[in-house]
Amino acid sequence: MGSPADTLDMSSFFGTPEQKKEFCISLLESLKKRGCVKIQNHGIADEMIHELFAMTRKFFALPYEVKMEAKHPPRANPNRGYSYVGQENVATISGYEKGLNPGTTRDMKETLDMGAPHDNLVDNIWVPEEYLPGFRSFMESFYELAYKTELHILSALAIALGISEEHLRSLHSKAENEFRLLHYPSTPASVLKDGSTTRIAEHTDFGTITMLFQDSTGGLQVEDQTQHGTFRNVESSGPTDIILNIGDSLQRLTNDTFKAACHRVTCPPTTKLDGEEIVPERFSIAYFAKPNRDSSLLPLKNFITEATPCRYENITAWEWNNLRIAKLFG
Repeated sequence: MGSPADTLDMSSFFGTPEQKKEFCISLLESLKKRGCVKIQNHGIADEMIHELFAMTRKFFALPYEVKMEAKHPPRANPNRGYSYVGQENVATISGYEKGLNPGTTRDMKETLDMGAPHDNLVDNIWVPEEYLPGFRSFMESFYELAYKTELHILSALAIALGISEEHLRSLHSKAENEFRLLHYPSTPASVLKDGSTTRIAEHTDFGTITMLFQDSTGGLQVEDQTQHGTFRNVESSGPTDIILNIGDSLQRLTNDTFKAACHRVTCPPTTKLDGEEIVPERFSIAYFAKPNRDSSLLPLKNFITEATPCRYENITAWEWNNLRIAKLFG
C-alpha cells in the first residue's frame, strides 16, 4: 500500500492570483480523493518544527512522576494535560457512524493536550517550569503560528468550495483548538500481532481540519476516499511537512461534500509481526482546528439543495465535541 497523499507546495497560495486558485483547487481535489494531503512551504519555519519535536521528546523523556504533575483529569473534559499509556482509548469511538460496535482494541500511546494560551473556558496544565525550562513559552508560541496557518488553509478551502472566506474564518475566530503531543513507546511487534493492541485505533477527528507533524518512523494510514475500507500508508518525507486531513465538523458544515478522513496508526510498513522485532518509538504532533464552541454545525446554505437536502441537525461545535470525547475516557 503506497502513500496516498499528494504533496502540494503552499508557497503558490501566496503567489499570483492564478497560482493561488490552482493551489486551492488542487487542495480540494486531493482531500476529496485521498482524505489527506501533504503540504510543504506552509509558512511555519523548519527550525520551529525541529524545535517542536525536540521539545516533545524532552517532555516524554521526563520521569513518569514529573509528567503526572500535569496529569489529565480522570474525566473527558477539560481535555488538557498528560494522559499515560492506556488512559485514553480511541477504540471506543472506532467505526463511529459506520454502524460498527466499539472495538476492544487498546491504544499504546501517551499524550499531552493543550489549548489556546488564553482560553476563556479551560486553562492548560503544565509541568513545573524548572523541569522543562522554556517548554510552556515555546508551545504557546507554536500554537499561535499554527493558528495563522489554519486560517490560510481555511481560506484556501473556502475559495475552492465557492463559499465566503470571511464567514468560514469567522467560525474559527476564537482559536478554540486543541494541540496534542503524542509518543508511541517502542514495543515488541508480537504485542501488536493479534490486533487487540494498536498504536491508535481507526477514528475520525472531531474538528474542522487536522494539521499533523510526524517523524519518519511510519505507521500512519488513511482510508482512501474512493475505496472505502482500504487504508493506505502515509509516509512523511520530513517532519516539516503538514499532513492535512478533514474532520467531522467540516463534513457537517459542507453537508457531506467532504467526508471526514478515517485514519489509524499501526506498525511501520517494514515491520514483520513474527519474531522478536521491536517496533521503534514514534513521535507526532497534531493541531486540531475546531470551530468556535458556540458555532452551529448546521450545514451551510450553499450545500443544501433539492438534490442534497440537509443531512444534519443543528448542534454547536462544543456539543458535538463533548458527545465524541466523552467516549474516549470511558
